[in-house]
Amino acid sequence: MEPNLVPFETNVIEPDGKHHHAGLITSPEYSMKKLLGLGMEKIFTLAKVFRNEENLGGTHNPEFTMLEWYRQGADYVACMDETEELVTDIYAAFDRVLPLFRRARVRDLFLEYVGIDLDLITAGCGDPAYSEALRRHGIRRDPSDTESDLYYRLFLALVEPKLGTDPIFVYDYPIHQASLSRLTTDGKYGERFELYVDGLELCNAFTELVDADEQRRRFFVEAEERRALGKTVFPVDEELLALLPSVRQPTFGNALGVDRLHMLATGKTAIDDVLLFPANHFFNA
Repeated sequence: MEPNLVPFETNVIEPDGKHHHAGLITSPEYSMKKLLGLGMEKIFTLAKVFRNEENLGGTHNPEFTMLEWYRQGADYVACMDETEELVTDIYAAFDRVLPLFRRARVRDLFLEYVGIDLDLITAGCGDPAYSEALRRHGIRRDPSDTESDLYYRLFLALVEPKLGTDPIFVYDYPIHQASLSRLTTDGKYGERFELYVDGLELCNAFTELVDADEQRRRFFVEAEERRALGKTVFPVDEELLALLPSVRQPTFGNALGVDRLHMLATGKTAIDDVLLFPANHFFNA
């Protein structure tokens, strides 16, 4: 349901000619959460995933490898610790040492670089504050922009370039960016983080939301966003919602781009340098 993701859509065709509308996975997340609901405690997968409407070359490829892992009984802070250890060990395997990892709340970054206090924005009412900040900083907006679009314009233009090259965990995202994460105790933010290394986003992690009613509500909100953007709206995964209450609280999950980590750890500057058959070579040959 993620409004910002576009899958490769296709049809599954049976021998009798019956068609089923389908798509290549953008993430194994839903399937792995079902396994958690069935009783698995610590799981991981290395999977090929596919995302359409992405740049070719640079730091993107429409087909890439994702490492996704979950642990029941631990929250996103424990996941930050585990992720830091993993990335540090990968760099060490290539005889490289990373600087100290920093951690920064999205609110603090917006206060410093955008001039907005996210604590003062009521959930679902960020448009005026975001729009005013865009005007003040001379950043273009589109009439079709959602609240999340406005947020991203500010983050990408004013915050992301200031993150520096040292590793930094950016955490506690506004509710409209909470996605599949549990909310903080004050109800203002999603317990979500992304890790940036050398200015590049490597992973996206949550303390997982296991409230099926709240998850259903978010699915419907995201479905409306997809519909408004003219994107395919997929059916709600009822099996996932049925199994979510069986997942312990807290539980964390993380999705990490293996090719990007490989690229950074080996000192490369383009993802094409660590892929055997990058899409960029086929389509721009």
